[in-house]
Amino acid sequence: MRKRRSVALLIETSNAYARGLLTGIMEYVRQHEPWSIYLPELARGDVPPRWRGDGIIARIETKAIARIVARARLPVVDVSAGRHVRSVPWIETDDEVIARLAIDHLLSRGFRHLAFCGEARFNWSRYRSDHFQQQARAAGVDVHVHESSGHDPWAKEHHALLSWVRRLPKPVGIMACYDIKAQQLLDVCRENDVAVPEEVAVIGVDNDPLLCGLTSPPLSSVIPN
Repeated sequence: MRKRRSVALLIETSNAYARGLLTGIMEYVRQHEPWSIYLPELARGDVPPRWRGDGIIARIETKAIARIVARARLPVVDVSAGRHVRSVPWIETDDEVIARLAIDHLLSRGFRHLAFCGEARFNWSRYRSDHFQQQARAAGVDVHVHESSGHDPWAKEHHALLSWVRRLPKPVGIMACYDIKAQQLLDVCRENDVAVPEEVAVIGVDNDPLLCGLTSPPLSSVIPN
């Protein structure tokens, strides 16, 4: 009997995008080759435990994970935009298309003021910001950008988001780099009586059913398929 290949999935389950990756991998396994799957419980950026097998599919989000994966000396596929190990195959979302879908959504609703809210720690956030700004300029619209570090305490980030939102020309359509940031923006607006979507409309990325349903009004979001 042929031995099953053992594959480690170093992918967190805390967000819809990562869970979507896992769903796609599981569909491949069911349709093609029954792997023995190793899925440790990891948060974003956690260092994986010692493991030996045949291959690794990983979100290499930090240099620490990159070092561990490199030492494993196994076939690796990176499903992160971090690009910490440039010698391995890399799969990532098409951030130009994601930005275009967000731009089209906001412009179709009549917004002539646009903004982008991102996090500097994520490469994909910077890519989406760049594409969003380029496409907005091509449409003759200026973009206001807020970029947080992603490491500040929530009280400090809350204050920064509120100050930024208050300075924006209204009505404004905002693309958030992902649904978590979009949910934070909507919370700031709700807590400070900023009318949504009349004054501020927000579109996220990932289409996380939990986050989209928790917001009021429900969050519009781009599906990164």
